[in-house]
Amino acid sequence: MKKLLSVLVIAVVMACMLPSCEAEDVWVDHWRDSNIDVYVMDDTISSGTSSTGRYFDVTAKTVRDGQLLDMITWEFSKHNDDMWRFETSIMDGSHTTVVIPRNGIFEFCMDKLGWNYRIVDLWYY
Repeated sequence: MKKLLSVLVIAVVMACMLPSCEAEDVWVDHWRDSNIDVYVMDDTISSGTSSTGRYFDVTAKTVRDGQLLDMITWEFSKHNDDMWRFETSIMDGSHTTVVIPRNGIFEFCMDKLGWNYRIVDLWYY
């Protein structure tokens, strides 16, 4: 009986020490010109690769003075040797835009995915 109780106590202690798998909203940027804070919903990051490049999607929240303004899905993509580009769920879908450094959403996701990038002139590669 003592042995079973000891094993049970050890199992409970170990379970309490395991890292949490909960999703988080992670602050990644402040857009000073519009006084907006940007939070990435880290559990929404998804990525993929193809023969012509790679991409990732993420949903971010925009917040001003503690109030949620919008939830925006961002799709970042890179084709071959071209610079990184993005499109958001609030764009009209007719084009992508070049990602300009320092983009907190882009850099957080790249770090989270373990993907390398470099900045050359005014662009991410």
